[in-house]
Amino acid sequence: MKFHALLPVRDEADILSQCLARLLMWADSIYVFDTGSVDHSWEIVQDIAARDKRVVPLRKDPVFFSETRLRGWMFNEARQNMREGDWFLRVDADEFHHISPPEFIRTQMRAHETIAYHQYYDFKLTKSEVQDWETGRKTLADRALPIEDRRRWFVPSVYSEPRLCRYRATMRWPPTVSFPYNAGFVARARLPIRHYPHRDPDQLSHRCRVRAIMMADVENRSNWSRPELHHWAESEWRKFILDDSDFNLRYWRPGTELPTLGIDEHLAKAHVRLLQYFVHKTLVPAFDSRRPTWPDDAYPQRIPNEINKLLAEIL
Repeated sequence: MKFHALLPVRDEADILSQCLARLLMWADSIYVFDTGSVDHSWEIVQDIAARDKRVVPLRKDPVFFSETRLRGWMFNEARQNMREGDWFLRVDADEFHHISPPEFIRTQMRAHETIAYHQYYDFKLTKSEVQDWETGRKTLADRALPIEDRRRWFVPSVYSEPRLCRYRATMRWPPTVSFPYNAGFVARARLPIRHYPHRDPDQLSHRCRVRAIMMADVENRSNWSRPELHHWAESEWRKFILDDSDFNLRYWRPGTELPTLGIDEHLAKAHVRLLQYFVHKTLVPAFDSRRPTWPDDAYPQRIPNEINKLLAEIL
């Protein structure tokens, strides 16, 4: 049984080395697609890959991020090295698994559960932390510190999506879906992930500007539901900063446990879940055969040259 991580990156040089080091504590392979970084993210990937063959640089190509076309393409490339009973994961560079996936499967999942949704603990920037940055008490030099020493305040997320899945040879992931059809029988427990999308003002400002430019592309926007409401469309980074007295904030000290939230909104109702169990136990391979496959000519949407020029200018 092996573990395969699918990692898209863009302009994550400030945290990418830490991310890969963490993933290499449990992953048997890490497939990386750089979607057009203008910092040195790709060089970091190549350097680590030269020293550890478990890191597999798929390619660097300026494409729009997509849960369907990008992640699906990566899966269909990586599956050539997957075997029945292996596990694959959707991962991002700003995510750190609080419990390693192998341990989570061993201690939190039952044998008949074959897919796990994630539980995000979203670590935030507070107003006082921004003030430290603006007054020079904190600088770019702080990026050399472990991210868990830099960001301690978090908000638990209710939203959840599938992240960890047991591979079967018959599963299909075409460009129209964000995860394989009939991916698996859903685990009750959620995979805990510390999420660090807001690491410092410079990084967050860049992140917001890049994503807002991408979301302004008409074709790219058509791939999102209600794009005007999505956080990717927000160009003003200060809107993500929380007041230090925000009652939603919780403090975490590295090395301690995160609170178990017991949220089960990702689960179907009991009678539906019983039917799902029967289907996944007996009928899934037959259902898989009726699903569309990944077309040979399918590929993530490339970013037009004029947008690439804009993105390069803002770093």
